[in-house]
Amino acid sequence: MKKHPDIIMVDRSLFDRLIWMNRLYLKQGIEEEEYTEYNEYYVPIIKEKIDIVISTYTDSITALKRDYTAHLSLEKRSFLNEDNLNEYNTSLLNMKSLAEKEKINFYLFDTTNKNQRSISFEVVNTILDNMRKKYIDELNLEYK
Repeated sequence: MKKHPDIIMVDRSLFDRLIWMNRLYLKQGIEEEEYTEYNEYYVPIIKEKIDIVISTYTDSITALKRDYTAHLSLEKRSFLNEDNLNEYNTSLLNMKSLAEKEKINFYLFDTTNKNQRSISFEVVNTILDNMRKKYIDELNLEYK
């Protein structure tokens, strides 16, 4: 971290906290005031520390099919079920709206009818386009 790297990829970062707090708020697990304070605290940190947020989306049935296929098992999941996935998706879409409002650089990829390879290329292209724009903007600022 002290060498100022250009790329750090993090799974389940600060933005993910917003999704889970939204889910908790929707389930009346926290009061509106606490939820608002949480967002007011974390949104500026996310905007400062994270250049791009990439998230994927699929409907709950597709997610369950993929999970069972990937793990080659049929036992019932304790958390991964249709209701929880639908709740998560609702909160994810709410955070997409929040990201637009707060000008967080957020991209949501619907993977429902796409294969992993094509989504991977879409994500990489989005990241590279963002990096290119960031570096061009920095060069323009430096040489003005």
